[in-house]
Amino acid sequence: MNRFIAPNPAVPRYFSYEDGRTYLPIGQNLCFVRHSEQYTEEEVFALFHRWMRRLAENGGNFARVWLGTPFFDVMPEHPGEFSAENRAHVLKIVEFAEELGLKLKFTLEHFRRVAPSAGSDVEQFPGAVNFNKPLYSGLADSMRDYLASDRCRELYLAKAQFLAEAGIGDSPAVIAWELWNEINCIGSIDEIRAWSDFMLPRLRKMFPHQMVVQNLGSFSGDETFRWYDYLAEQPCNDFLQVHRYLDPGAALDVCRGSVDQLAADSIRELLDRDAGRPAILAEVGAVEASHSSYSHLYELDREGTLLHDQLFAPFFAGSAGSGQSWHWDELYIDRHDLWYHFRRFARAVEGIDPVAEAFRPFHTETHRLRLWGLRGKSHLLLWCRDKTSNWQSELQRNIPAEVLSGESIPVPENATEGSCYLPWEDRWRELRCREGRGELPPFRRSIVVKIPLVTV
Repeated sequence: MNRFIAPNPAVPRYFSYEDGRTYLPIGQNLCFVRHSEQYTEEEVFALFHRWMRRLAENGGNFARVWLGTPFFDVMPEHPGEFSAENRAHVLKIVEFAEELGLKLKFTLEHFRRVAPSAGSDVEQFPGAVNFNKPLYSGLADSMRDYLASDRCRELYLAKAQFLAEAGIGDSPAVIAWELWNEINCIGSIDEIRAWSDFMLPRLRKMFPHQMVVQNLGSFSGDETFRWYDYLAEQPCNDFLQVHRYLDPGAALDVCRGSVDQLAADSIRELLDRDAGRPAILAEVGAVEASHSSYSHLYELDREGTLLHDQLFAPFFAGSAGSGQSWHWDELYIDRHDLWYHFRRFARAVEGIDPVAEAFRPFHTETHRLRLWGLRGKSHLLLWCRDKTSNWQSELQRNIPAEVLSGESIPVPENATEGSCYLPWEDRWRELRCREGRGELPPFRRSIVVKIPLVTV
């Protein structure tokens, strides 16, 4: 199977192109235009193009788009009747990606109800898309019926085939097809297993040059452990994904703490289940208790401290790429013009080849810092995070992040030199190493350390 991008055969925790070059996704959810029906076609395209351009010009190379939303849904009104207009909308996004050098993951469906009335079927988040698909109400009385229905399965595959016939499967700009957004929200494990086991190999055959994946809802409670166990057991799932949010209503303590810890821990959970596939934090953000709304912290986070941790922590914890944030538009990232954080991450990892290094992740701490590290064949990479500066201190208590001076970290005994990237200043500095310690230059919030490994 010759796929445009796939897990590397020799180091399968990372992605590579067909020719062996490493692909490190630096990306973002750009899933839909909220209330798209209130905009003209030209206005929707203008928004998407601006988001994609801002991401690309700041070092991003990956985006996720939902195809079950009104603007892209190729079967919008009646079962078995397809929209050439909406398929053209999808093709336009592919054209944008080809123009800008972005890779895309298309999410085929997301709905959670088939009720004939949409009176209260919009998710509670302000401006969210509709999670109801009443066109299936004549074929299924519930999502359980939908999952088990042969006719509904035929229609799902027919929608995918209608997209495949447009040549989307032949575009290197599209690298993955995601079957459903947070599919655990619509059925039991046994029901989801049966449906996914049926669909994944068929989508693989339909799109042989691209990966196929499934995903689950936020890893925030003890009941989700067994769901992620299932995901890691699915052999046709080309890479592992996790969703996790800063959520004051979450059952798991880690989801109520520092963002670097909740993000890094989500990758550990995936790698603990299967270290032989790439692991990606595919949705990460901040919400009010139990996902009742997007977080009030977004209004306060003008510098992007949340986004910074969401991008950096997963990769340095062993992910195949950056974390992929949610709330990309007027709710957070675009609102505060935080796109430059993607450039900062890209510069931090520039020149690093995770496949050649075959990185192994580790974690340690000093009195003041949390160190998320990657030990490779020729380099040691560290992302050092100030423990005392976080969303509670900065955004809730309005305590500015301190400039840390005189900090040192443990380094290999024979290390004599290294370099440091200061993402909050966007500049590199020298690392002085002596007798197993590396002396860090003054920095604020976090610093990236790169040390050549000396072989003897």
